[in-house]
Amino acid sequence: MKFISWNIDSLNAALTGESPRAQLSQQVLERIATHQPQVIAIQETKLSDKGPTKKHFEILSDRFSDYEIVWSSSVQPARKGYAGTMFLYQKDLTPAVTRPVIGAPGTMDAEGRIITLEFDDFYLTQVYTPNAGDGLNRLADRQIWDQKYADYLAALDQKKPVIATGDFNVAHQEIDLAHPENNRRLRWLYR
Repeated sequence: MKFISWNIDSLNAALTGESPRAQLSQQVLERIATHQPQVIAIQETKLSDKGPTKKHFEILSDRFSDYEIVWSSSVQPARKGYAGTMFLYQKDLTPAVTRPVIGAPGTMDAEGRIITLEFDDFYLTQVYTPNAGDGLNRLADRQIWDQKYADYLAALDQKKPVIATGDFNVAHQEIDLAHPENNRRLRWLYR
């Protein structure tokens, strides 16, 4: 099977925008479609709590006509139009879909951050991991999240193999960050 995962940074902008960045995102979606993956995982959709609009469905259905679409959006008490995840999977597949709650701190469980597809022989789960926030104000919560998510994956793995994908909000090297100078404090926290 072929899987593709991508942090889209706003599904609406990527589908309906006209900016140079939106045009690049549209090209990426076109490129993804040419690969015909069985499953596409998308993070940071930033959709409303109602999910994709009719226009979004039309655009996605036109580009990915042989795919089912499932999503998880940020709902109250979490911030509107925040985070969010989506799977597109080929219609001949019949996974069970869950949107797990892992006991994360604050509003993290309400931010639409995890979707899991259960197939006969394995789980495919995606995550949009919370970042540590401006000034690292959510660092303590993020560390709790990391443990809760690891526990969730371990519980799935007790039943059958797990493929975990998504945006884990970690960077291997400074070149992987837009503003590395804002994250240097983290280096000594994790040593």
